[in-house]
Amino acid sequence: MTACPYCHRDEKGEPMTMDTAAVEVPGIDRYFENDLKDLASEDLFARDQAVIRVAQRGFGVVQALNSILSDFAKPGLAGVAAALGRIGDRRSIPFLAQAAKLGDEDLRIAAVWALAQFHEPEVLPSLMSESERAHPMIQSFLASVLGTFQDARVVPVLAKLSVHSHREVAFQAVNALGEIGDRAALPVLQKSWRHGEPLVRAASAASIRRLGGRPSWISPRIVTIGIVCLVAVGMVAWIVYK
Repeated sequence: MTACPYCHRDEKGEPMTMDTAAVEVPGIDRYFENDLKDLASEDLFARDQAVIRVAQRGFGVVQALNSILSDFAKPGLAGVAAALGRIGDRRSIPFLAQAAKLGDEDLRIAAVWALAQFHEPEVLPSLMSESERAHPMIQSFLASVLGTFQDARVVPVLAKLSVHSHREVAFQAVNALGEIGDRAALPVLQKSWRHGEPLVRAASAASIRRLGGRPSWISPRIVTIGIVCLVAVGMVAWIVYK
């Protein structure tokens, strides 16, 4: 991890934490304000560097960043959300969830990314909710993220994304279904293997094998119908013969 440029040492020569440095070092607020201004810069490199610098301040600036993020009229909010995702303080989760719902496109993307960094059960409802929005870039990212939770609640969400018209979204969804480890996903994967594009079919086959199954051209429904028909024909034949 890159050393924080604002860390200092105490009178004993021991390094102070970022929180202590942010509170006790004179003039630090001025630098912080400059970083916040850079978060709204039109220069992508300047914004990224500002995100890194702000995140390096650690937990001591979380409350200030949360307060800023709650005011959607302020500039540079996407950078604020990204910094909060890097810091990883759970106090930010409600603010990021709100930003993901109500922010503009840049803020939504940054907030969703930040929420995904926590990997906590409490962020899962927000991530699943955001996956329903018609935004292939976000949906593709979330499909890959949801698989890492290994939670059965995400199977219906990923099943819906597995038939998405956007190939990348469908690919990430079927790949994630294999990572969850829930065999309840097999029917969905079999369907995507039979009807998906080549890339999606390949990912579906890999996920099916990962869950202990085998790709099959025949769906369980067709097999059931076939068995019922055979039984019916057999009964008719028996009646006629009798």
